[in-house]
Amino acid sequence: MKFSNPWTPKRMTKMHKAIVLPWGEKWLVFEALCLLAVMRLAIKVIPFRRLAQWMGPLQEETSQEIAPAALSAAQRVGLAVRRVSPYTPWTSNCFPQALAAKWMLWRRGIPSTLYLGASFKDDRSGLAAHAWLRAGSEYVTGGRGHERFATVGIFGSPMRAGR
Repeated sequence: MKFSNPWTPKRMTKMHKAIVLPWGEKWLVFEALCLLAVMRLAIKVIPFRRLAQWMGPLQEETSQEIAPAALSAAQRVGLAVRRVSPYTPWTSNCFPQALAAKWMLWRRGIPSTLYLGASFKDDRSGLAAHAWLRAGSEYVTGGRGHERFATVGIFGSPMRAGR
């Protein structure tokens, strides 16, 4: 059995980057990590129709215009979610990322729109799904490649506990 060296230069660089982050950014990364866990668990145990009620009004989009400070905060939230998601021991693909970022933005009073999309897989053997989140004109999570998917659901702000 071969063990990998935890002290490789690449890993050391990532650890150094994490250590030298300002405390505000460290908190964002920690918040993103916790919310990715909660959202992954929610996806596993809560029926989608219940999650959908929580995600906001169906087929309502938020404005593309938001304050520059809100846009900057949304970009930082997206970076934190994207920064931590590859390192979670559970699957943190596009849907938990979008849900976690939507919650983080909601807590900060920033309106956002969550999109769900579907398309045929390249080999036409089935459907592929994707989720992405937009705040203002910025794609916070899942923006890369969203054009390949037909939008099947749009959930605007605010997030709600129920209808």
